[in-house]
Amino acid sequence: MGAARARFYGVRVTAGQEVAMALLIEQRVKTAGLPVYSISVLPGLKGMIVVEAESPHAVQRAAMGLRHVRGLMRGSMDFSELERFIAPKPIVELIKVGDLVEITGGPFVGMRGRVLEVNRSKGEVKVEITEAAYPLPVTISADYVRPIQEEGG
Repeated sequence: MGAARARFYGVRVTAGQEVAMALLIEQRVKTAGLPVYSISVLPGLKGMIVVEAESPHAVQRAAMGLRHVRGLMRGSMDFSELERFIAPKPIVELIKVGDLVEITGGPFVGMRGRVLEVNRSKGEVKVEITEAAYPLPVTISADYVRPIQEEGG
């Protein structure tokens, strides 16, 4: 029963029922003593629970028959496929010059602007507020911006 053989399997569930189903699956795993090592509900993965187990049979025994379970995905997943949901890129890596952004924090909260510069090392962006009466460039933390539209879109 070595964890070295453990693989990741996807369980399809009704959207919005991920946490409830994960808890029910956990209860079944504990009760039956199934070789399941982790049950994850990932924020970027709607309608899906990721289960780390020794075999798909263990996952099937734990999940099948539950009301909101829609089935198992065929095959297993590698950790590399799940990594982008677990450790998302910092927002400063996604922002480019010319992008339209909404400011989500600080004194300019709720305003929109166009990105003029991106300083990845400091984690800052220079944004020209588009709602101002005159061009108003401000430098703010990249954590305080949310991309609305990419350049040219």
